[in-house]
Amino acid sequence: MRVSTSHRYLARIERVVDALLSAPGEAHSLESLAALAHMSAYHFHRVYHTVMGETVHTTMRRVRFSLAADRLAGSVEPVGRIAESAGYESPQAFARAFRGYTRFTPVEFRRRHRHVDGTAPRRFAVDDDAIDLIDEPACDALALSHDGPIASIPNSVRRFWRWQLRRELLPRVQQVIGVVYPDANDARGFRYYTAVIVDAGDRVFDDVVRLSLPGGRYARYRLQGPCSLIAPAFYAMQRDWLPRSGFELDTRPLLERYVEQLDGESNDPITELLIPVRVPTK
Repeated sequence: MRVSTSHRYLARIERVVDALLSAPGEAHSLESLAALAHMSAYHFHRVYHTVMGETVHTTMRRVRFSLAADRLAGSVEPVGRIAESAGYESPQAFARAFRGYTRFTPVEFRRRHRHVDGTAPRRFAVDDDAIDLIDEPACDALALSHDGPIASIPNSVRRFWRWQLRRELLPRVQQVIGVVYPDANDARGFRYYTAVIVDAGDRVFDDVVRLSLPGGRYARYRLQGPCSLIAPAFYAMQRDWLPRSGFELDTRPLLERYVEQLDGESNDPITELLIPVRVPTK
């Protein structure tokens, strides 16, 4: 689809995505979402896939399980209530589907990754063989600062996505990343930005800023699973792998790089986690 043609549909697709984000548990159908976009079901299916790079069913499923995973890890809500909000009539049906998405039942997931009231998740293991070293070039990114706890980062991600949609940036986005700056002056111990790298410079609008990201050597771990696993995986890389690696942590930001293509038949999202390293100074 040409960019000029795509522009005519952006506002319609944004209405659909807003509906999925604001009411993930609703019984959305292809026909109801197409009506919201003022298109036929057949035309809507083709346009949505072209603009978003995935089917509307895939978006709906990903939104439901990502939000459910965050609520399981960051709240004490009953599983049945979370299942209902995700659009499932019974906790049993939700548990089967959730296990297919995360490889854990909701109870197992909560037990392993719970971070309610600042409590630490259970130990997350990272194998040394799963980490490799790469050299990243310097680059500029457009970014939105996140204010709030880790569990609410998806809210900033969705707000930034809608900003990109309105500014017609989506066809030109090369990478979607998260940027973590350690900051002892911040009560959370870090500053977080959701960011994109585009194919050309853009003016900065609203509260979006431009970040200049330095290049250099990074240790990379490919995480397969929901975003609730990112923080414990980063922690495990620094706690377990780094002391044995012969490197030390550099002052550059930590990076999360969201990989669009999934491995094999799995529906789990893949995120590359990068921590900056350097040879220890004597």
